[in-house]
Amino acid sequence: MTAASVERRTWLFGPLPDLLFGCGLVYPLLVGVVALVGFSREVVAGWVPLLILGTSVPHYGATLLRVYATTDARRTYSGYGLAFGLLVWGAFALSLATADVGRWFITLYLTWSPWHYTAQNFGLSLMFLRRGGVPVGASLRRLIKLSYVLSFVVVFAGIHGVTFSNGSDPLYTGQGGYQFASLELSDVLIRPLLAATTLAYLGVTAVVLLRLRRLSSFKSLAPVLGLIASQLVWFIVPVLVGRSFPGLYGQKGLIALAFVWVAISHALQYLWISVYYARVSGLVSSSVGATLGYLIAAILVGAALWVVPVWLLSPGALGILAFDSGLGLLVASAVNLHHFLLDGVIWKLRDARVGAALVAKPVPDTAPALGLRTNVSWPLRIGVATAGALAAAFWSIGTWEREVGYRQALLADDVERLELASKRLALVGRDGPAIHEDLARLRAQRGDRARAVDEYRRSQALAPTPDAWPGMTVLYARAWNAIRERFD
Repeated sequence: MTAASVERRTWLFGPLPDLLFGCGLVYPLLVGVVALVGFSREVVAGWVPLLILGTSVPHYGATLLRVYATTDARRTYSGYGLAFGLLVWGAFALSLATADVGRWFITLYLTWSPWHYTAQNFGLSLMFLRRGGVPVGASLRRLIKLSYVLSFVVVFAGIHGVTFSNGSDPLYTGQGGYQFASLELSDVLIRPLLAATTLAYLGVTAVVLLRLRRLSSFKSLAPVLGLIASQLVWFIVPVLVGRSFPGLYGQKGLIALAFVWVAISHALQYLWISVYYARVSGLVSSSVGATLGYLIAAILVGAALWVVPVWLLSPGALGILAFDSGLGLLVASAVNLHHFLLDGVIWKLRDARVGAALVAKPVPDTAPALGLRTNVSWPLRIGVATAGALAAAFWSIGTWEREVGYRQALLADDVERLELASKRLALVGRDGPAIHEDLARLRAQRGDRARAVDEYRRSQALAPTPDAWPGMTVLYARAWNAIRERFD
């Protein structure tokens, strides 16, 4: 190992990858590309689950690898994993029993998410400062933390105001009461709170930047400046600009699905730091092949935990709840809340091992091209890999069928393709009432009343909706009128 590699370095992988992925500046690139290309919101919403499969799913899988992949990790963290798992999945089970609990379970997840992202940005800021040799005293640390906390208060006020619309991100809404429940705080409270908090945020952040500038150069502070910029464009700008120009972030706006892009940027950030930690801690070598193997393992582990509960509890299996009617959002809430709790334990710079890996210990210049260095038994590895591969396949099939087999076929009034999509979606646990309502409507237009009624019944069996009963009533009325006309 050379002397240069032993020196403390500000960057983990280099300026460009660290700024893009570690500091979250990939966000404006994602938004900009989608806006410039001109993809419709419907197309983006249809295909973005595949992007989520490659980012958000493995970012949770990386947490599980961190907790369970080695004997030392299991000894240290498995107790937390079990306790948090019982707590979160117990609340998930209760949410399945009543939508009232489920609504607040989902709301907790979507409210905690920006706090989780904020805490990660704060932690990375301290990491970069320490790696760069910038002395961070107690008072400066408190100011940096206050800056991030104030930005979260802005987000909280924005999403829990009475004017907030939870329909801007269809991937995070459900039916039958399973959806985000804003506190709907009055604008009489929200406006002065936003004004005061934003001014305080700007003032505190300005003081932080001035104090940091006295301690180091802008070049050394680049990653911290990038994180502060990300916090600004992820949360402050959407709330303030979105209130003045709601169309920009609305369903047809240039930055529609804003929460999804932030979540994907956060997931990339998480994978970036997880890969570095896995290399430095010896879980994987620094070779490209080993890193790719680690990411594949993270995808498989994450997919298994995301998809298996959906499939088991879907109408095609145990029949608890349809995916679109709230099951998908409840599983996402449980998986992420468990992830949030575990993260609060495993990523602490004051932990000697974490601090040594992220602040002081360099990545070796060379390392043998070994795979994932874990002592998990081979039968368990094979079982998890098989479940994960099937889960990833189910996720991909579900995405394809919902976009090509459902949305695009519906635009073309292709009944046969819709029927095939409904069967395939049921097979992978993604069936829902909406596709059967649309099939019923198209069948009725073709004059096939009997099959239209069957589709309405399937829809109602999955979840009661306000459209199915009126549709069935119209069909029964038409049938009755036809009988009367025959005998008049």
